[in-house]
Amino acid sequence: MSDILPLLLEYHTKLDAKSLYAFKKLCVDRSGKVPRDSDILAGYRELVTAGKIKPDNALLKLLTTRSVRTLSGVTPFAVMTKPYVCPGLCTFCPLELGMPKSYLSDEPAAARAKQMDFDPKLQIQSRLTQLEETGHDTDKIELIVIGGTFSNYPESYKREFFKAMIDTINGEVSETLESAQIKNESATRRIVGISIETRPDWIDEKEVKLLRELGVTKIQVGVQAFDETILKRIKRGHTLDRVGEATRLLKDAGIKVCYHFMPNLPGSNPELDKQMAHLMYEDPRFKPDFVKIYPAQVIAGTEMYNEWQRGEFVPYSDELLKDVLKDLKKITPPFVRIDRLVRDISKKWVAAGTKATNMRQYIHEEMEKEGWTCKCIRCREVKARDYTTMPHLCDLFIDTLGGTEHLLTFELDDKLYSLLRLRLPVSLTPQFDELKGAAIIRELHTYGKTVVHDDKNSTKTQHRGLGKLLMAKAEGIAKDAGYKKIAVISSIGTRDYYRKLGYEREGLYMTKKLV
Repeated sequence: MSDILPLLLEYHTKLDAKSLYAFKKLCVDRSGKVPRDSDILAGYRELVTAGKIKPDNALLKLLTTRSVRTLSGVTPFAVMTKPYVCPGLCTFCPLELGMPKSYLSDEPAAARAKQMDFDPKLQIQSRLTQLEETGHDTDKIELIVIGGTFSNYPESYKREFFKAMIDTINGEVSETLESAQIKNESATRRIVGISIETRPDWIDEKEVKLLRELGVTKIQVGVQAFDETILKRIKRGHTLDRVGEATRLLKDAGIKVCYHFMPNLPGSNPELDKQMAHLMYEDPRFKPDFVKIYPAQVIAGTEMYNEWQRGEFVPYSDELLKDVLKDLKKITPPFVRIDRLVRDISKKWVAAGTKATNMRQYIHEEMEKEGWTCKCIRCREVKARDYTTMPHLCDLFIDTLGGTEHLLTFELDDKLYSLLRLRLPVSLTPQFDELKGAAIIRELHTYGKTVVHDDKNSTKTQHRGLGKLLMAKAEGIAKDAGYKKIAVISSIGTRDYYRKLGYEREGLYMTKKLV
């Protein structure tokens, strides 16, 4: 909107949250059109590039739509696979024609995917344009592949889908998936994490090998309940021991684990939900790194809908559910990040159960009034705070099936600045040759506002050397524990970072000898 430029040139020094509405009204008076924040942002950038106004961080922040998207240090992208047969028979799972099972066509990422016929290239191009127009940096991308049981798709489709995603981010087409990954190591936009969704009974050594070849660093595992009776009632099709073994396989490969957990399922109650959460967080077989808490919602066409109609299942009221979720947050340990709390399903689909997609907001408001805080990683992230004081180094020991772990963090005033997960496996015969005799770094993450690769003068927490200090500490712990080697499950876009720390690529990992 070129009509904005003269007005923006005149009023840019006066714009703030209070005057933005008045400025938009002035634009309407002049041009007859209501400008979007992204239109004003584009005008601001054009004037800065032309040298007509000076860069203004406060104005840039004001015009950045949903700045929270990039306050964890990366820019997440959800990309959906095409509809395909799901092996599950779960009683709660919706099935809409033309959609991957469990997804509905008006969920934000799903709607975008369906409109683009599930083409990964078009989905990513659309998302890149949208994020850049609304003021977000896109040089550190976390790909979140959604669509149900990814492991059940044909291998050829999985490889083609991943290659298309990486080619699009690189801005050029490569001959092979491997060459596309290598190009991303030095691309302008780099992939710093990739996750997929699957079931625990589909995770075996062959699948883990394929996922690592694709570049996957995080798995979302649909567990739903930590009670054998409930798992049978909802026809989940796996046991808790299978969940534990799948979790061990993933952690021994360095992969981060996110569980999907559903309170308020048929056969459960508030006290049992709390007991299941304790088991999830405290039993060495489990202890996820991340969790998505999706309270059960009754969707027409499901078997659970029929149970509800017959009066065999009565979901919690919103008030009771809120209390349950607060109890779950109170017991969530500091090594877990609650990625989501309630699924974003449109009210029109929900026959019973909560319809409040902003339940998390209500809970946080009540937490503040009640004077307590959640200790999960997400609630403690430093976000947009400036870096002014060196945080303290903390070491949390975690006992798990198949090995012990150290959660190394930099923290200050209850805020989390940087994090490293170090695994000391007990297996003498790991699945991957390059992991023989090696300790494994499963995650390295510095939080705060995303800072571009070449910006060394930012006031934020990224690029302050915290990651290097955590790496050095992890190497010391591994060496003292008798390990001769250390490996990192590097994302394809962060391999160069580890090379600068003395690591070399070996197979599907970055490794370093501990002399």
